[in-house]
Amino acid sequence: MLDAQPAPAASARPPAIHVPLPDGADAPRSRSKPAALLAAATALLPHLEAGRALDAATLRHAMTTAFGANDAAGAWVWKDAYEAAEAAMALFLRRWGHAMRREAGSPAAMLAMIETLAALEPSQTRRSEEQVALQQFSTPLPLAYAALQAAAIRPGDTVLEPSAGTGILAVMAECALGTKAEGRLHLNEIAETRAGMLKGLFPEAPVTRHNAESVADFLPALRPSVVLMNPPFSTTPGVDRRRAGTDLRHLRSAFAMLPPGGRLAAITSRNCVPGGGAWTEAFRRLDPPARVVFSIAVDGRAYARHGTTFDTRLTVLDRGPRSGTDIPFDPSVCIADAAALLEAVVAGVPPRLPLEPAPAGDLFQHAVAAPRPAARKRTAPTPKPAPAPAHDRGPVAELEYEAVPGDAESDVAPAAGPYEPWRPRTAHIPGAHAHPTSLVQSAAMAAVPHPAPSYRPMLPARIVAEGLLSDAQLESVILAGQAHDRRLAARYRIGEGWETVLRADGDDEGDDADASAERAGDGAAGTADGEALSAPVRFRAGWMLGDGTGAGKGRQVAGIILDHRLRGRRKALWLSQSDKLLEDARRDWAALGGREDDVIPLGKFRQGADIPLSEGILFATYATLRSPARQGKR
Repeated sequence: MLDAQPAPAASARPPAIHVPLPDGADAPRSRSKPAALLAAATALLPHLEAGRALDAATLRHAMTTAFGANDAAGAWVWKDAYEAAEAAMALFLRRWGHAMRREAGSPAAMLAMIETLAALEPSQTRRSEEQVALQQFSTPLPLAYAALQAAAIRPGDTVLEPSAGTGILAVMAECALGTKAEGRLHLNEIAETRAGMLKGLFPEAPVTRHNAESVADFLPALRPSVVLMNPPFSTTPGVDRRRAGTDLRHLRSAFAMLPPGGRLAAITSRNCVPGGGAWTEAFRRLDPPARVVFSIAVDGRAYARHGTTFDTRLTVLDRGPRSGTDIPFDPSVCIADAAALLEAVVAGVPPRLPLEPAPAGDLFQHAVAAPRPAARKRTAPTPKPAPAPAHDRGPVAELEYEAVPGDAESDVAPAAGPYEPWRPRTAHIPGAHAHPTSLVQSAAMAAVPHPAPSYRPMLPARIVAEGLLSDAQLESVILAGQAHDRRLAARYRIGEGWETVLRADGDDEGDDADASAERAGDGAAGTADGEALSAPVRFRAGWMLGDGTGAGKGRQVAGIILDHRLRGRRKALWLSQSDKLLEDARRDWAALGGREDDVIPLGKFRQGADIPLSEGILFATYATLRSPARQGKR
């Protein structure tokens, strides 16, 4: 830890730090943005060493010099200047951190030095679009030091920072690892500019760029002994809405990488409280389990100089032993500042457990950390022989509801504007829960009556009783099933490569709508170039889900797939815009009683290989469907 060594003479000055610019450019206008920010940080370092505050004039001069133009010309924004100031703090601690810990002699004295340094930072009063989208609120130095004390990093540890930002937590960890090469630091940061800065600030540390909600998936070989983290609280890259529990998903994935005896210290939102239902579900399949050894909320004013006042929580988890239990804590307690937090950490966080080597195959049993096959593996992975745990569905039956005729009178008043509130107008479902947020539809759509449905989805009773699908979401499952239950009148022949689809003109189309799609017509045929075609088949009708943000489309898709699965159609294909949304699909499927490992990413199988699965939900992206054949492999 930073305060672990006695104080020597304080007169010795550390050698100067050379920060390599990522692109090696000298001219300001030819520098990349990370290189320019590092140049500005290097220019700000002497001001910190002299004890001078980084005011607006100082920041503007350093940024204008580094970028070759000012903010009025659009060369940089003030959020960039704040990033440069934070990088300068990291440079200061890289140069002086070891001397500071030798001089301090106690955690309280070290915190006083840290707070003096933090007072020189500028107050962050302006935000950027990227900052809001990715919730880039860097950890204040005093809170970072308290989190470091809780992590109890030892020389020789391998430390992972999954959302490394501008390197504040990382530089604290580096100081704790010692001056010699006695440990390893691994940094992950999804933002391109910040990742470029980290490569310059920590040239010896590997820097990766993954969505840390699934960091265990992306880095399956990494086994850190300590995770020190401050994840986003409610945003996910590529998702344009707030998502509750984002920080819990970050914790779950990062904690899965720890070997027995490892420790995680995380600054999360205050609402990420150990012991709740979502928490228990996230960690219940760990073996060894997660043991909560410390958790306390921190008043949001501790973050005020960094652009937010949202209350936070410091939580410390140890992995194992199996016989261990959580240390009791009061979730309502909220301390005022970093000094009180450090005092609570020193008094309440127990020593680290002995670190045990992870046995072969000891991976998070949750699907979030399922290992990927090696990139050059020549054979497709085989299914695990061990039986999977049973699905948690309970009694299953067809959904009971009262169909509403299309000409029935609506209890919704005519719209006074372009939108009107949504109300169930297709089916009244006894006991269905109302949607948790208000829904609207355009007045034009509301004026068009919908035919009364007759299809009854096959669903577990708890779906309705527990409100796992709202009335609006259940209506979507009904309407989708109504469409899927009929077949288009025309017949088609399919090529042997599954890419050619031709109208089977002249074939008998008199079969009823319930006829099998595989029912033969007049036998197989072929194309002009010799490609074999199937017997005539009839396709199921499709259904478009066009709901907007807040309607819970992932949960609706999971409900539609569940209905098909309970009727014996045990294979499904889930297509998404991005592979980053795999965990969203798993979450929505598990919420309805499925297993997360039912959802299998197509990336687990090499291109052209057979997929040896008799059932499941194959998750793929549209980009995968567009990918060209390689070396003769479709």
